[in-house]
Amino acid sequence: MKTIVCYGDSITWGCLPFASVAAPPIRLAKAQRWAHVMAREIGQELEIIEDGLSGRTTVFDDPIEGAHKNGSRHLPVCIEANSPLDLLIIMLGGNDFKIHFNATAFTSARGMLTLIHQVKGFYALSDGCPEILIVTPPKISTRAEPAFWGDAWQRCQGHADYLGQVAERTGCHHFDANSVTEPGMDGTHIDARGHEALGKALATQVGQILAL
Repeated sequence: MKTIVCYGDSITWGCLPFASVAAPPIRLAKAQRWAHVMAREIGQELEIIEDGLSGRTTVFDDPIEGAHKNGSRHLPVCIEANSPLDLLIIMLGGNDFKIHFNATAFTSARGMLTLIHQVKGFYALSDGCPEILIVTPPKISTRAEPAFWGDAWQRCQGHADYLGQVAERTGCHHFDANSVTEPGMDGTHIDARGHEALGKALATQVGQILAL
């Protein structure tokens, strides 16, 4: 059985778009989340491990929500706890654009590069590293709450291009979620239709990767 770890933030967790930032998050049902849609579409028995944490960044300690939101802190634990892996899918970077980080697309992509180095370093003395698929998250839209995001919709421009370069230079795979979906009413999260579209699109590429 092939094992796939999906390492991400609230989108991987399954948070639906919300009408108010004060509203508690609503989680999409397991079968409707993109990772499980992907597995269903691939059509073979897979072990899907979702490691989605709301607010997770690539490499930034969040001074408000906590240092544990830094994706680089937990990634080594995740891959060691779930090894052996056949594929690691990383979809992070959206939270890098929060106003208190003030990151650009280039800076966020450098954060992703750090994560890739972490993974490859972990497997440096082993027989082989799992395949890695970098997924560019949906762009932050102008509908995102300004108090949280500021001009994030501008700063995230070019994110997919930079992440594509990271993938090419590190021997990883890349997929741009913006090619099949976009954020809902809160400007940051995707709805059930978005998860369905993303899962189906990823199934084609992941199926090819697993056949390598």
